[in-house]
Amino acid sequence: MKSYRLSVLAAVAFAVACGAASNPDVAATAGNQQLSTAKLAEILGSSQAPLEKDVARSIAELWVNYQLVAMAAAKGDSLTDPKVMQDALWSNLDNIRVKKFYDNVSKSWSEQVPGSDEDRYNSGEAYAARHILIKTEQGATPEQLAAAKAKASDILKQATPANFVALTARSDEPGAKERGGDLGLFGKGMMVPEFEKCVAALKVGAISTEPCQTSFGFHIIYRTPFAEVAEKFAPIAKQRNVAIAESTYLAKLETSNEVKLEANATVKAKAIAKNALGYMKDNGAMATYKGGKLTAARFAEWLSAYPPSSQIRPQLVQAPDTLVEKFVKQIVRNELVLRQADSAKAVVDTAEMSNLFLNFKNAVTQTWASLGVEPAKLADSASKAAGSDKEKIAGAMVEAFFAKLVKNEVPFVDVPYPVARAVQKKYTFNINEAGLDKVIEQAKGVRAKSDSSKVGAPGAAAPGAAPAPAAPAPDTTKK
Repeated sequence: MKSYRLSVLAAVAFAVACGAASNPDVAATAGNQQLSTAKLAEILGSSQAPLEKDVARSIAELWVNYQLVAMAAAKGDSLTDPKVMQDALWSNLDNIRVKKFYDNVSKSWSEQVPGSDEDRYNSGEAYAARHILIKTEQGATPEQLAAAKAKASDILKQATPANFVALTARSDEPGAKERGGDLGLFGKGMMVPEFEKCVAALKVGAISTEPCQTSFGFHIIYRTPFAEVAEKFAPIAKQRNVAIAESTYLAKLETSNEVKLEANATVKAKAIAKNALGYMKDNGAMATYKGGKLTAARFAEWLSAYPPSSQIRPQLVQAPDTLVEKFVKQIVRNELVLRQADSAKAVVDTAEMSNLFLNFKNAVTQTWASLGVEPAKLADSASKAAGSDKEKIAGAMVEAFFAKLVKNEVPFVDVPYPVARAVQKKYTFNINEAGLDKVIEQAKGVRAKSDSSKVGAPGAAAPGAAPAPAAPAPDTTKK
C-alpha cells in the first residue's frame, strides 16, 4: 500500500459495512453524525496523499469507527454482552480451536523421516560451507579482476580440508579468521545465486576446483562434512518433516473436498482487498467444496481480521493472479480445517474464553481513553452543559480529535478489529460510494488551489526567471 503524510489514516484496513446513501454531499454517517464530502475533500486535498477513492474510503472508515466507538461510550455500552464479544472475537476463537486440532493431528509429523539426516543433508536439503573471499569492488577493471582471481587461485592451490580453517586468515571478509570462514547452515535461496550454484556443485567435504566469482569477489569454498553440522541440522530436518507433513495433509484435504475456484475468484479477491466493506453482504461463491462454499462476504471477513501491519490487503491488490489464486485456496483450506476442528470437538475452554473477554473489555476502555470519550468524562461534560446530549458531545469530541489527527497533532488511535466489528454490528452507519466519488472531484480543486497558492511564496521563482532546483518529491511507496 502507498505511504504518505496521511499514512496513519490510509493504511488502516477496517471492515465497515456499506449501505446506500441518497445525499451526495455526505461521505459517511455514523448514527446522527455526518462526514461531509466537502470536509473529507479538504482533508484529502490538503494532504500529500494520492487523490484516489480507496484513500478517501479508508479515511471515511476510520472516522466511522471513531464515531461508533464514541457512540457506545455515550450510551454507556461497554459491549460486554457475551454474544457480542464472541462474534467480535471470532478469529481469535477460531485460531484457538485450530491450534488445538493441529496439536493433536500433528503429533507424529516430526517423526515422519524420509531418509536419514545425513542422506538429506548430502542431497542438498540444506547447505553448510566455509569460504575464503578475495574481495573485488564494484566497477573493478579487468586488470583488478584478474589480479584478484590470481590471488584466489594461489590460495586455492594450497587449500586442503586439513588447513582450510588456517587459510581463512587470508580472507578479505571481516571476522573470517575468527570463525574459520564458517557460513553455518543455509537453505536454498539464502545466498546469491552464483555462490549457491558453486556450493551445490561440490561434493560434501570437497573444496572448489576453481575460484567462484560473485558480485562480492572470488571465493574458495569448502562444503562442510555432515559430521560437523549434524547437531545443527537435526532440528532443521525436524522442522522440514513438519512442513512436508502439513503440506501433504492440507493438499489431501483440498483434493478430498473437491475444491474448485470460480472463474472470477481472483478478480473478486482483488476487488474485496480494495473495498472489503462493499462485499460484507455478498453471498456469491468464490470457491466451492463438498458441503459448502467460500462466499465473498466470508472472504471479506477473513481479510478484515488480518492486522493492518500485515499488509495483506494491499499486497493482494498488487499480486499476480497466480498468487491471488493460491491465497484464495488458503482461505478455503482455513475453512476446511475449521470444519475438521469442529468434527474433532476442539473447543475454547472457560479460562481461554475469560482471558479473551478480559482483553476485549480492556481494548474497549483503552480506545475510549485514547479518543478522550470515556463515559465518565462525557457524563461530566453533559452535566456542566444543562440539556446537552452525550451523543452530541461525544461526536464533537471525535470531530475535534479527528481534526488534530489529520494534521498529525495527536497520535494515531487504532480501533482493534474486534472492537470495530462489535460497534459496526450494533450501531447504524453508512459509507456513501457516490459521496466518495464527489470527494475526489472536490479534492482535486482543493489540491489545485493549494498548489497555486505556493506561486509567489518566498523562495518561488519570479515570472520569467529560471526556477530553483526542486526538492526531491516525497517517496510515496512503501519499501
